[in-house]
Amino acid sequence: MLQAHPSVLADLVERYESLHAKTGSAAVDPALRRQLDDVTYTLCVITGTRSLEQALASARRRARTVRDVRDVRGQASTAVPSSSTKASSSHSLTTPTTAMAG
Repeated sequence: MLQAHPSVLADLVERYESLHAKTGSAAVDPALRRQLDDVTYTLCVITGTRSLEQALASARRRARTVRDVRDVRGQASTAVPSSSTKASSSHSLTTPTTAMAG
């Protein structure tokens, strides 16, 4: 099953919250209402849910889970190995060459 990238989910949630805050008044611009409806629909489709509440909960959970994992792994995965680490590595990407008897 395909899943949306966490940053896409976070952007959609942020966009929904921003538009929702702008539509709090009684007189809402129809274009703004359409944008809110579009974001709501997209959140539901992208999370595989049928209600806005479920979509927001799912999107927030997925974005938060991946962000937490990235925070835990981030420093280790972005660190550059020192020259002593490279020299002592027992793994090689090349295969050993053998002499052929002729």
